[in-house]
Amino acid sequence: MTILIPKGIVESFGKLLNYNGIDMDKRRFTGFLFLFALFLGLGAAFNAYVFAFTHPAIAFAVVFFGIIFLAFALLRLSSESKGRYVEAILPDALRLVASNMKSGLTTERALFVAGRDEFGPLQIELRNASKRIASGERIEEVLKDIGSKINSPVLEKTMWLISEGIKSGGQISDLLFQLSDDLKDQNSLQDEVRSNISIYILLILFSAVFGAPLLFGVSSFIVEVLSKQIASTPTIDPASIQGAGLGPAMGFASGNKSLVSPEFIVTFSIIMLVLTTLFSSFTIGVINTGKEINGLKFVIPLTIAALIVFYSVRFLLGTFFGNLV
Repeated sequence: MTILIPKGIVESFGKLLNYNGIDMDKRRFTGFLFLFALFLGLGAAFNAYVFAFTHPAIAFAVVFFGIIFLAFALLRLSSESKGRYVEAILPDALRLVASNMKSGLTTERALFVAGRDEFGPLQIELRNASKRIASGERIEEVLKDIGSKINSPVLEKTMWLISEGIKSGGQISDLLFQLSDDLKDQNSLQDEVRSNISIYILLILFSAVFGAPLLFGVSSFIVEVLSKQIASTPTIDPASIQGAGLGPAMGFASGNKSLVSPEFIVTFSIIMLVLTTLFSSFTIGVINTGKEINGLKFVIPLTIAALIVFYSVRFLLGTFFGNLV
């Protein structure tokens, strides 16, 4: 099964497994995932064929690609969350390592002592690095490996700077203090930017959760009222209408049913609400972290909230204007 999977997909899942600390062969994991998705997709296609609720090919595609995307999204979100946490505590960790080195500890001992519980994922990497350095591995290579185990460009660049500083023979403790101060300034700047753009996030949330459901709820109710009133209109002889020269008005005046049913409008509204909340979540993810994938965690709550507002609007309109339906 793994032979049929593109190499790029296998490598992408391999990186995510590495970032999440999952000790599993990337080919075996990817092969199992695709095989699992294939069987579930075939099962969904069979059920669709038996119960005829949709085309079997559509059911297979939705389930197959949905499972693969869900696995990728969960691994990616987990690695992104881990990386953001490490970026937040990285300045304190660097300052602690620098203080240990200033006090006379060796590099490997300074890294081991700095591996505190509050540093979370970084604690494990610092202690592993300390053991590897003590066993005789080069410090530069060990530090670069720390950056490759956590999905954080900031950590990767920081480890690269430290390794380059070691190669050039500089004062590592002074470099760590300077990096710590620079990272703190960067985090403060990012927090300030987030506070300045929070108004845009509120506008997006309002549009997705209240604005769009309100408009779709009102419009779908109006279509339902008009459809039932047109259906109850007395039928007029089309020949007499044509003789009167009404032309395009013949379909409406003769009492024919609308080509667009209320059920279609409701279904269309639900689909558009799901798409609206999906793209709104992606936009929020870009604004907050610069990556669309980080907005996926908002999709389900925003969609549920939007559907609640949509059906609440229809219920209220039906309660107050039920005599029109």
